[in-house]
Amino acid sequence: MLNRIALVCVALLLAALIVPNGSALSEGARVYLLPALFPDAPQPIRREGRYASVYDLVRLRNTARRDYVLHHLAASNLTIEPIPIPASLTPNLFVRFNATGPYTIFAAHYDKLHDDAEYQGASDNTAAVSVLLAAAIELARRGDAGNRAFLFTGEEETGMRGARAFVEHARANDLAIREIINFDNIGRGELAIRPPAEIVGWVFTLPLVGDFAFDGHTLRPSPPYAPANARLAQALERVQPHLIVLAHFTCISDSNEFQARGIDTVAISGSDMHFLEQTWHSYADRVEWLDEHNLDLAFELVLNYR
Repeated sequence: MLNRIALVCVALLLAALIVPNGSALSEGARVYLLPALFPDAPQPIRREGRYASVYDLVRLRNTARRDYVLHHLAASNLTIEPIPIPASLTPNLFVRFNATGPYTIFAAHYDKLHDDAEYQGASDNTAAVSVLLAAAIELARRGDAGNRAFLFTGEEETGMRGARAFVEHARANDLAIREIINFDNIGRGELAIRPPAEIVGWVFTLPLVGDFAFDGHTLRPSPPYAPANARLAQALERVQPHLIVLAHFTCISDSNEFQARGIDTVAISGSDMHFLEQTWHSYADRVEWLDEHNLDLAFELVLNYR
């Protein structure tokens, strides 16, 4: 009799945990557990290919990365507007192809967390910078960029100060922004839209207690957060079928600042959350772990989205 009661209690406890967390568990299995158990061998970034710039950028400190981006954009006759960030040598770099707007802005931060040559920051955020460089140069070659614009932000790693400075500049100068599509931590898996939140991690519910976020190391209460922008997410899904929209794997990036300022925005990363947990903000974030397939997906999204 006691064994039966114990089994019923265990079943009730599991049900209490699983029922409110069905979606979170499904996401966790898809983007964390499966990549951890069955990792794909990455397709190496070709040294002479479209994203060869990653091999240069990972070796550079932040001010040299600024100069590298400026040089490669200028070499394609693109006009770059440096937008100062207070107390910083790494301004935002803004590129637009026409003077009208409203603009669809593709954004990526070019600063590294550790400003030294040994820290590569390959996924965070060199890969996205390389993709946007390649896309801007290709659109300049085609001459059909339309209302696309590109934003390379500085000082993301110091509290998203670059994103804040850009929004203030845009509003002071009546810059019409339709939306900002922000790339951060791409490089493995497919592409995933993640909701910006105050606490980054995998969010699940403990009945009668509340929501918690687990970042692979620390479990903390998760304040409420908004889901990803549904209008923009659906529009992006239509042009890039290899894109998933997550609800329980949150992020902290420039998109947090854009969203807080009322701009339609999404944050796009790679979907392999096990890889991100192993490499985020660590010296393990190296170029040999990147998968060119993931960069191609981002490149195609930029060129095909209108």
